Amino acid sequence: MTITLAIIPTLNQLITVGEVLIADISFLNAGKNLGLWAPSADGKRAVATSATVQLLQSLPNKAETIGALISCEPDIRQAWGKIIAARLQELGTSRNAEKLCDAINTLGEASAPLLKLLPQASLSNTNYTEIERRVFDSPAEQALAAPKLLRVLGATADLVEGKGAPVNSLPDIDALNPGVNWVRGRLLQLPLKNAEVLTKGTSILFGGWGELSSQERVLEDTPSQAIMRWVLYRPWVFLLAQVVFTQEAWMAERVSGKLSLELENSYLSQFEKPPQILVVITTPTGEEVICGTLAELILRVLNHLGVFILTEHSPTEPLYLTTLQERLAPIISALLQNKVWRFESGNSSQRLSYTIHPDFSNSCYRVLGSKSFNRLGNSVTSAIRGVCDGWVQEKLAVAGNAALVRGIL
Repeated sequence: MTITLAIIPTLNQLITVGEVLIADISFLNAGKNLGLWAPSADGKRAVATSATVQLLQSLPNKAETIGALISCEPDIRQAWGKIIAARLQELGTSRNAEKLCDAINTLGEASAPLLKLLPQASLSNTNYTEIERRVFDSPAEQALAAPKLLRVLGATADLVEGKGAPVNSLPDIDALNPGVNWVRGRLLQLPLKNAEVLTKGTSILFGGWGELSSQERVLEDTPSQAIMRWVLYRPWVFLLAQVVFTQEAWMAERVSGKLSLELENSYLSQFEKPPQILVVITTPTGEEVICGTLAELILRVLNHLGVFILTEHSPTEPLYLTTLQERLAPIISALLQNKVWRFESGNSSQRLSYTIHPDFSNSCYRVLGSKSFNRLGNSVTSAIRGVCDGWVQEKLAVAGNAALVRGIL
């Protein structure tokens, strides 16, 4: 099937929402074979993978990511490869060794196959000019497109010329079974209150955290059951509720330290939508360590679970942590309003902190909460606890090394 402009909105949906109808993308065989998308369990949807997210985060914008996805198709890669070969030839002729080395480094594993195309090098226009104008802002043979082509071919080299392989399908999301949802390879959309509800017939953990829709509500639910259902149906809400649930369970052990979610005094007036929450972990020996922020904890937990946030921004970017915390703030407000979290201002001798609300704590041991949130969500609870244990040891090791260096100096 000929690739036309119609594929661009389809691929944009794939990297924005996380899945598209498989009929709209099935002719892009390379994407499936290289593991950039996998069929859903029912075979009706194409679902983006962690490789797609990594590709999205390695390029400057979504347009180039779409270009990269298209570039994996053999015919297009051959056509664009001939153009890049001609650009490499130009750099060689002009003896511009520095730019030639930079270009080859950008291409990575794609450089060797492209060098073999030197005899076919050409700056002639391709059969994909309209697509090129949309993703590169100019036809591929023009100089303006050259750096973008280099990035696109280089970003996909590990897959096309490397070890790309098909990925197994994941089970569809089951709102009442976190054990099925929070599995390695799952994608999670960024938090967005009014995101389209995707609780059935989807393989993506959606980002919405607003109230339950009329289709999701169960008339027989008591108020506490309705809150528990909201928590279970909203992935970001569930994740934050699990943090305070783990905190309570940990504290109940009494002899093995604890987890505290603390608010700096300067943020007291903003406790309902905190700009930042500090994660303080106390070791079994009583050492209190400020490990980082709630946003950092969430990212570490997701990494531990093998769940990827569907975003073009890398979690290693400092600004990303700030942005994520800003998106978490209104969710925390909703958790407080719905009595899932509780803010404790304490007295002059106590720190400002967040804990589980007693009402929600009780719900975790009733029928719906006990089965779905507590038992089936155990893998997430364990991940939070394990991450905290590892994080505090990591911080203590760094502090110990710094003290050792100071002692030597």
